[in-house]
Formats: sequence, C-alpha cells, structure tokens
Amino acid sequence: MRDVKKWMGAKIYDRISPRTHLPNGFPDKEIPALAEKIDADLIVMGTVARTGVPGLIIGNKAENILQQSKYSVLCVKPQGFVTPVSLED
Repeated sequence: MRDVKKWMGAKIYDRISPRTHLPNGFPDKEIPALAEKIDADLIVMGTVARTGVPGLIIGNKAENILQQSKYSVLCVKPQGFVTPVSLED
C-alpha cells in the first residue's frame, strides 16, 4: 500500500483510508463473502481476461464475483493490456 499512498498523495490516501484484504480460498466465493462481512464500499481487483466467452471482456473470476456481489466492482487491467476483441471480421 505504500506505493498507492505515494501515487495518490498522503492527504487523499488518509481521507479514503483504503484497506487490503487477502482472504484464502476460492476468489469468487471468498471475495463477495468478505465484502459482505466488512460492508465494503467497493471491490477493486485486477483482471486479464484469459479464457472462454465469459472471460473475454473482464475475466472469469471477475465476472463470477460481479454476478455474486451486491457491491460495486472495479476491474483493473494490467498496463499494456491489449483486448482480444475486435470489431472487424
């Protein structure tokens, strides 16, 4: 979290006071359960969209979490990510 604090600035970081949680288990089960337990404002997660139609846009785990959670989910792609989706035939 130190890099996040440096990136956004101490004043903003301290105001929003983000917390990192690393639950053990299956992400699509544990993350929505943790969000419920702590009454989260937002779930932020990385995603790379690797396999299949469900994973084509945001990723399989992220899609599962989005469907199972009543909380907002922000999915972040890695720097340099290029979508496999094309509008051309």
